[in-house]
Amino acid sequence: MNRRTAPSSRHTRATGRWRFLADASAALDTSIEYEQTLANTVRLAVPEVADYCVVILVDEEGATRWADSTHRDPAKRALLESLRGFVPPASPDHPIRRALRTGRPQLVTNAGAQILKWWDGTRLSAVRELAPDSTITVPMIARGRTFGAILFSVTAESGRRYGGPAKARDELMAVVAHDLKNPLNTIQLALRALLDDGGSGDDEGAKRALERPALGAIQRAADRMYRLIHDLLDVARADAGRLWIQPAPADPEVLLREALEAHCQVAAAKGVTLEAAADEPLPSVLADRERIAQVFSNLIGNALKFTPGGGRVSVRGWRATPGVRFAVEDTGPGIPRDQQPHVFDRFWQATNAPAMGTGLGLSIAKAIVEGHGGSIKVDSAPGQGTRFEFSLPMAGETSVDAEPGPPGSRPDRPWATACAQPGARPPTSAAQRVGA
Repeated sequence: MNRRTAPSSRHTRATGRWRFLADASAALDTSIEYEQTLANTVRLAVPEVADYCVVILVDEEGATRWADSTHRDPAKRALLESLRGFVPPASPDHPIRRALRTGRPQLVTNAGAQILKWWDGTRLSAVRELAPDSTITVPMIARGRTFGAILFSVTAESGRRYGGPAKARDELMAVVAHDLKNPLNTIQLALRALLDDGGSGDDEGAKRALERPALGAIQRAADRMYRLIHDLLDVARADAGRLWIQPAPADPEVLLREALEAHCQVAAAKGVTLEAAADEPLPSVLADRERIAQVFSNLIGNALKFTPGGGRVSVRGWRATPGVRFAVEDTGPGIPRDQQPHVFDRFWQATNAPAMGTGLGLSIAKAIVEGHGGSIKVDSAPGQGTRFEFSLPMAGETSVDAEPGPPGSRPDRPWATACAQPGARPPTSAAQRVGA
């Protein structure tokens, strides 16, 4: 059985926006030349999120130059190109000038009313013919220096206008740029170390010793980039109502065991005890195993991030009418009550914690669980840890007369297992039967 979330007009409108962001992220992998990468991004932006687009670069001395541009109307590309050498204009109020000066994105919702203020008579007629309705200008920043800006513009002819949603899109672009920049820098530094052929043959052994950690750094950075792009694609599919869920009967104990085993290495590295248990024999559930593994990965990954060494993360399952519930509980710092309604929002980050990721994981987990017909919630308090719970429907017609208490309320649970402690022999079976 295949399921997908029902599309809405808002989701349909969002499809092109998210597709552009996902494709723009993937475009970073098409060329190691940054100007070619910018050109690829410009071509992706028009017409998905803009009617025309201009890229301006700034050299070390502060001189600006027109790097690339395109217009959705082929007849107007020459008109746009005629502004080369005049963009950005001298006016300090022009959004490109402001973005380059402040290093902050600029949103102009009524660009047509600002033309006279930005332009003198030399190119005013050409700009009027281009008819910008609203614009977004995004500064490009690397290593603390603003090296350029991208101007996105829509016109009344296309019936689009940047507004409040554009601000959210702008914030997402900043998140994507930031999170891709760090692994790209890691790859660049590691490749530089690998390609450095200075020295004599006497130090060839030392160079070979350097290769393994450098290649490991490249692999980790590439994995981070892949996860970010994968998350963006999932958000795009959820917005468009195309997040495919393919549920099939699955053993909850297998889901718990696989979730545990996938995170044992991370738990051991942090010195955190990671355990899994079922409070009783559990009936089969309907689950897309790959998608539910993704939910567990997001929940357990978050729990391990915020649980200090010596702490504990527990993953449990129990019967709960009309299905099976799962919980991921940690002994971390907890989440303030006033923030809990926002934990499944996109880009949410706890205010008492450093930024760790894009803030998309919990939003995606919610979409997956709800796509299965289940629900997800959080319960937490400062200093008391955090527990996320989600439900999955049973497979078949099995029913449950009464809902038992929460995880851990009964001492006679028949199934439990934990990650092996460092240096200990790992479990040899799928689970350790208590009392067996």
